[in-house]
Amino acid sequence: MATTRGATPFIAVLLGATLLSGCVVNEQRPMQRIAAERATTEVAEDELLDVGVRLFDPNVPEDEQEREKRRIFPDVRKAESRYIPVLIRDTLEDTGQWGQVRVLPRDGTGMELFVDGRILESNGKELRLEIVATDAAGRTWLDRTYAGEADTRAYKDVVAKPRDPFENLYNTLANDLLEARRKLTREQRVELRRVASLRFAADLAPYAFGGYLAKDRKGLYGVTRLPAEDDPVVQRMQRVRERDYALVDTLNEHYANFGGSIAEPYTQWRKFTYEELEAEAQAKRDALARQVLGAVAIVGGIVAGQETGSSAGSAAATAAVIGGIYAFKSGIDKRAEIKIHAESLKQLGDSFQAEVQPMVVDIEGRTLQLKGSAEEQYAEWRQLLRELYENETGLPASASAAVPPGQP
Repeated sequence: MATTRGATPFIAVLLGATLLSGCVVNEQRPMQRIAAERATTEVAEDELLDVGVRLFDPNVPEDEQEREKRRIFPDVRKAESRYIPVLIRDTLEDTGQWGQVRVLPRDGTGMELFVDGRILESNGKELRLEIVATDAAGRTWLDRTYAGEADTRAYKDVVAKPRDPFENLYNTLANDLLEARRKLTREQRVELRRVASLRFAADLAPYAFGGYLAKDRKGLYGVTRLPAEDDPVVQRMQRVRERDYALVDTLNEHYANFGGSIAEPYTQWRKFTYEELEAEAQAKRDALARQVLGAVAIVGGIVAGQETGSSAGSAAATAAVIGGIYAFKSGIDKRAEIKIHAESLKQLGDSFQAEVQPMVVDIEGRTLQLKGSAEEQYAEWRQLLRELYENETGLPASASAAVPPGQP
């Protein structure tokens, strides 16, 4: 009976090994793809809504230790705050459900619908975005967090253009925006275009266009009256708006070029980051398994030594204790491997930062350098538009010096 009792700890060790080994199996099932709904019929011209996807908030903590802890690389996040809006713009354009879809600086105006975002988490494995969609009337369409795991099939080498690993998230957002649009009546969609046009005009020339808009009890903008289409003031504003579109389109060309230039290195960065996160997670599981199994073996060996009086049993018990100590130590050594993977993630982030290049825009004789200060440069452009309008109308520029931002 002593032999049976002595075997009990070793059976426990084998059972524990079986259970823990089952925990480290990480099966990957093909992720179901979500498609963005495409237009099957032509949308009426007076209902087509232009969409502005503003540059995202990169959400970079000021504290360096916090950045290290969350593995946030500032330059990578800044690049993502430009790149993700480009992907959303492309997704919305491909559906054929909208008018012009443009990427805008964070204070960009003039569209019927605005999509603002904040990056909560972004790595090769997980993406979480805080999205707020608001129209020109001030109506909130969406205010929610979108989260998705990477579809690892996008990381496989393919001949064609690689698919974004978080395509499902962008397609889900596109479908939600479409569903929100459908909740509006035709009259609301038509009026929204008028409101957007008048808000753009009132932002630049409140003294000329401010009286055409009013807020209701809910704080939503509505059209009180319309200016005459042949009014020279309206025609001048239309020309100003075309100039603004010209700049925004130029900016979009650069954003598109920027997205195209970083697409491959960014995809590789996310792929390697995903692999490192998986390797790190596996190392943690291995370390835990080895430490637990080592502890079980040590306890089992001690119990076995106490329950058997034979020399063979004592030798086996001693071997179990020694083996347990070794397994426990190997678990600790495995934690050193975790640190190596963590450092590798940081190096990957540093290497990607070198791919981020500044963009320069030359328009109307002015040079705009888009290097983390696109908002300031766009604000200067808006001020130039005001000056151009003032020069054409002959009104003093001071009349619009304190124009409030036109954001909803």
